[in-house]
Amino acid sequence: MSDDDDDDDQDESETNFFDVNFDGSNFMGFGPLMPTESERTLMERVRQELKQELKIGYKEKIVDIREEIQRKRRAGKLPGDTTSTLKEWWQSHSKWPYPTEDDKARLVRETGLPLKQINNWFINQRKRNWHSNPSSSTTLKSNRKRMKCR
Repeated sequence: MSDDDDDDDQDESETNFFDVNFDGSNFMGFGPLMPTESERTLMERVRQELKQELKIGYKEKIVDIREEIQRKRRAGKLPGDTTSTLKEWWQSHSKWPYPTEDDKARLVRETGLPLKQINNWFINQRKRNWHSNPSSSTTLKSNRKRMKCR
């Protein structure tokens, strides 16, 4: 290639660079200009660098979010031996499944759960299962309400 050819290439690239409308097409009516191989390489390198910077900048936040998701997955699942202890008490007191303060203190010691969690377990257990027990007061109350409505 001669120097004249190089000048033509340079003139052509300058023309293309400056003759671009805001929509990406050039003034001659042709479609958008395609980036050169070196421009694509540069764009890819910049993209990779930005990606890496974002990973570094947000790494701590990403780790926190992952840990929170894992905690939430584990939430609600008590160990099997803990639930079996609570269920044993539930079975033996199925007619009136309201543990006394002494019962709760004993269950706290046996299970290692906080009192609030023991209370919540019994609340949830009664909501889920006690209504199915025909001798429960909840069922009796709802039967009385139905009888009054008739």
